Amino acid sequence: MLKWAGFLKAATAAAVSLGVTQAVHAETITVEGVYAARVDMPASIELVLIDRFEGELGQDLEIALIDALGNVFIRGEPYLDLITPNALSIAVVEVEGNDGIVTTRSLAPDAELRGTVRSEVIEQWSDPKIERECVARDEDDKCIERREIKIECRKLSVRVDPRLLLTGSGGEQLYSQTESRFIEERFCADHDDVLSSLDMENRLINDLADDIRRDLAPRESRQEIRVMERRKNLRKEDRRLFRNAVKATDESVTAACEGFQALEATNPEHVSVLFNIGLCHESSGELNAALDYYARALTADPGRDYPTDGLRRVRSRIRAEDHLAQRASV
Repeated sequence: MLKWAGFLKAATAAAVSLGVTQAVHAETITVEGVYAARVDMPASIELVLIDRFEGELGQDLEIALIDALGNVFIRGEPYLDLITPNALSIAVVEVEGNDGIVTTRSLAPDAELRGTVRSEVIEQWSDPKIERECVARDEDDKCIERREIKIECRKLSVRVDPRLLLTGSGGEQLYSQTESRFIEERFCADHDDVLSSLDMENRLINDLADDIRRDLAPRESRQEIRVMERRKNLRKEDRRLFRNAVKATDESVTAACEGFQALEATNPEHVSVLFNIGLCHESSGELNAALDYYARALTADPGRDYPTDGLRRVRSRIRAEDHLAQRASV
């Protein structure tokens, strides 16, 4: 008997002050958080039926997906519960009514993933590899005559075609995956490191499973983000203070962030100052403040990768927090 318990724990962001001390590497500040899945799924999706996939590689993808999606943990809790058709056929859930009487009913998944995965393998001869070998040497063992030799080569091509569909409990389409995957390798007779078509299929299947995992589930990540050190257009009298703030990241993020904040009043439109303050806010979980500073940094110096990447990270975290809050309230 299977008792179904939904994911009910509220997702909360750590709200700490701008200068929280943390372990960092030189000239970087640690950023960690939950980042949104690439597809916005309904918050009610928790129990997913992985149906029997058809096709030559259907079972391989089933196994890879169960591993990829079944091992997603967000803040220590499993993000999805997966079930197979066999398990679903015997699973029941216990429900206690207002009168205290407990009844059982069949377990109903929130969504079902089904489809077909087919493959195509093509092996053909490739242009030979041309090399020159020595056929005559003089008394000093120096080559005085060479000839060309042809080494046979072949080309192995593998293509995987998924046709996958995730539907909700009402039959509505939630997600599909139909992108073909292709890999090609050339092997010659003078080398022993030859991949089999099975090796190549496994690589494609694992890549496909990883992509689906990124599409459907958020991820937790811890990164070391470099501060911006560009000092061009910084007030001359502030450059030493800026260098000190950058160096302080090696010992104390608190001191570094206080140093960057102190420079804002006299350098209100300097891209490095604004970005680094934004990074401090991002690190401490103050995401709206981080958005503001990254946007100001990008306005100060349009096209810069640092604030552009910062905006992308923070927006993804905000989406993830909103989604987790919705799941907790379901």
